[in-house]
This record gives sequence, C-alpha cells and structure tokens, in this order.
Amino acid sequence: MKKIVIDSYPISVPHSGLGEFCIQIGRVLSKLAPELQSKYGIELYFILPPKFEGFFGNGVKYICIPAAMRWIIPFYPFRADLFHIPYQCGKIKCMYFAKKQLLTIHDINFVYERRGRHLKRSVNRLKRRLCHSDYLSYISKFAYEDTKRHFDVCQPYKIIYNGVSDLSANMRDASLPAGLPESFLFHISSLLPKKNIHLLIDMMEYLPDQNLVIAGNWDNDYASRLMQKVKDENRSNIYLLPNVTEEEKIALYDKCRALLFPSLCEGFGLPPIEAMKFGKPVFLSTLTSLPEVGGDAAFYWEELSPPQMANILRNKLSVYDNDSEYPDRLRQNAARFQWDKCVTEYINYYLEILNLQ
Repeated sequence: MKKIVIDSYPISVPHSGLGEFCIQIGRVLSKLAPELQSKYGIELYFILPPKFEGFFGNGVKYICIPAAMRWIIPFYPFRADLFHIPYQCGKIKCMYFAKKQLLTIHDINFVYERRGRHLKRSVNRLKRRLCHSDYLSYISKFAYEDTKRHFDVCQPYKIIYNGVSDLSANMRDASLPAGLPESFLFHISSLLPKKNIHLLIDMMEYLPDQNLVIAGNWDNDYASRLMQKVKDENRSNIYLLPNVTEEEKIALYDKCRALLFPSLCEGFGLPPIEAMKFGKPVFLSTLTSLPEVGGDAAFYWEELSPPQMANILRNKLSVYDNDSEYPDRLRQNAARFQWDKCVTEYINYYLEILNLQ
C-alpha cells in the first residue's frame, strides 16, 4: 500500500479560509478513498485534533495529535510515501519519515504586512518549509509569481485553484440580520488593512442614495478605527455587522445589490466567487489575484479613489441592471471553481509524484 498523509489540523477552525479548505479537500478525498485504494493501492491518512477523529468517515485513517504535541509530527515514525501540507503557515514543517513532501502555498501576504523581526521570522519559517518540500502547488498564478519574486523556488509545481462552495443552494434557512435596509451594497472579509475598507466608507459620501453593509471580525485595531470613522462622520447609510452566521451570510449575498472588494492583497479571493455564484455583480481592485479569479465577468476599479470608485459603481450597476444575461455570465465564471475539480487535480498530482499514472 502507498500511504499519503495530509495535515488537516485547521478543520478545528471551520469558518476560517484554511479550515474550509482542509474540510472540503478532506471530504472529497474521503469520498474517493475506496477508488484510490482499489485502483492504485493508496491509503489516506489525515492528521487531526483528537476530537475530530472519524470526521471524514471510515474509509480513511487518522493520526490524531493534541495541539501541544504537534511538534512531534516531523519525528513521527510513520513511513509515508507522500506527506501533503496543504497550507504554508502551519506549525508542521515536514515529516522526516515521508519519502516525498508536497507543500501548498496560498499566499505570502506576510511579506507586505509584517516588519522587522516578525517579518524575518515568517520569511525564515517559509524558507525552512521550502527546503523540506520536494513539490509545490499554488492556489493561483499570482501566488506562484509572488512567491517566486521573493523566494528561491525551483521545485516542480502545479497551479490548482481552490473550489468554492455554492452557498446559493442553501437558501432554505437563510435570513437577514435585523435592521438592514431593503437595498444595500455588501462587503465581507477579515476587516484587515489590506482589504482597503476605509475607501468604501469614503466612497459612500458620493453615493447618498445607496447603503453599504460591512460584515466581518471587528476585533482588531484597523476595524476599530473603521467603526470610529463611521461614527465620527455620521455615515447613516453604512451598517456594521459582527461575524455573521452561515445562514445570514447566504441571505446577505442573495439580497445585496453587489459585492465590493477593493483588496490590496489576495492569494485567491473567496467572497467574490461566492457572490458570483448568486449571480451578483462584484467590484474588485485590479491587484494581485483578483483579475485572475474575477475574469471578464467582474467589474474593476482601475483607480482606487473614492469619487472614481463611486462613478464606476453607478455606471456598471446600470450595465448589470440592463443586461438580463449578466447574472448567468457571473455564475459561469464562478463555475470554474469546484471542489471536485480541485481535488481531482490534487489526486492527479499525487499519482504523478508517486509514479502511479
């Protein structure tokens, strides 16, 4: 039997981007596990917190390690044929007893976000992971190009786009949070500086007839400043929501006029694709990976100045409203990003690495 081990520890934080990634990858892999075993003699093992043992069913196996003991994984005496670390920022840098190692890189945002010793520590951490990796995968062309600009990467690689769950299929129990206007623009994110949300707040001065709903985690300095800015400037057409439930997020996508996402730095960009699956127009910056995932169906802000952004938004909403086929164009673009397709590409990569094709 060929043994493939996948580090899936982030499933303990299911609503994070990495948690969702590991959950979806694991679910599809476990569904295909019987075929992989019968056709290629492959056994799948998942590294998980102990309370998640059995999470992916009985067709796969588990290596359950308490968080405080994760440091032993590199020295764990398990002779795997392939160890896949599906995210570049985890605590586990390798498995010394694995014959081959594959690392998935989502982004290197820390290069732009950190300074001094914090930046140096993050750079050295990724360098160590790269040294232990025989193969690499990236979630976008931009993630590859950005990594290559800053690090010496020469390993074989593949670009494998993430899947995106179709939340529009789960409308039954969705309901909006109370107190929102009937018509609104929408932004949802981690509310960090790279998301450029202050520009949206300034833009709303030029859109007095529109409303903006901002949802996310307000527990950081930048988000606190945003909240104070809305209060100080008495922006009555801006509504702030804390972390929303999955059902509320679905309703917000379904009812919004458009999703606004002027981000400075994205390895992929999940919310724009989620909104597109509802047939909703999305307004993006032209930076990093966003044009790559938004394609020609998205609307773009070439210039990130609030008056110009407001003008583009008015004009393009009119284009959308007067084209009955536009929602289908958006859904077709979003259909490029399916979890089944994503996992199939990872499986093909596994087979290639193990010389089983």
